[in-house]
Amino acid sequence: MKDPRVAQNLEFDLTSPVNQPPRPLLIVLSGPSGAGKDSVIEGLLANGAQIYRAITAVTRAPRPGEEPGVHHYFLSESEFARWESEGRFLETATVYGKRYGTPLHEVTTALAAGRDVLLRVDVQGAAAVRERMPESVHIFIGVPELSVAALQARRDRRGAESPAERTARNALLRAELAAIPNFDYYVVNETGKIDRAIDHVSAIITAEKCRICPRA
Repeated sequence: MKDPRVAQNLEFDLTSPVNQPPRPLLIVLSGPSGAGKDSVIEGLLANGAQIYRAITAVTRAPRPGEEPGVHHYFLSESEFARWESEGRFLETATVYGKRYGTPLHEVTTALAAGRDVLLRVDVQGAAAVRERMPESVHIFIGVPELSVAALQARRDRRGAESPAERTARNALLRAELAAIPNFDYYVVNETGKIDRAIDHVSAIITAEKCRICPRA
């Protein structure tokens, strides 16, 4: 005679989250200047990751080759302030005197369509996203020697900075380092080993898709 408890345990609730398609993810990528965030994103997309990279709004002029609505929404200061007052941003930040923001519709429309969404924001923006959308997945991209001195050396190799720029960037860097405990994952992007960092971020996304209980 079969144990009735076994039969009971084998019953499967068709409404259980594990029997439903994984819901789309909102992935937030952040980290200090020079850590290679854009390279990681480009690698993910080149490897075929089905991720929508949200278009951000900025208060600067387009650079050569940039198209409005494709690379960014290029807004005047007054336009940006109007969007902000109308609640059209998921998050905003001021970096080196320029305003940046993620239009809310960029995120909600893609998620509603079942697409994973990737945001590349600074730590200010990441904190705002977590507050409004706590189910978001936050990944910090760092480097092996994560310190002001080490990152300053990396920036020096990329080009000269004025003393004022150096002071401002290092102040921002200290705030970024202090925010690391607020993130869910930490990925090291080691020089010459970008593929490893890309694989780690990809693995995080896969693991999040396999969660039994989705993030609240």
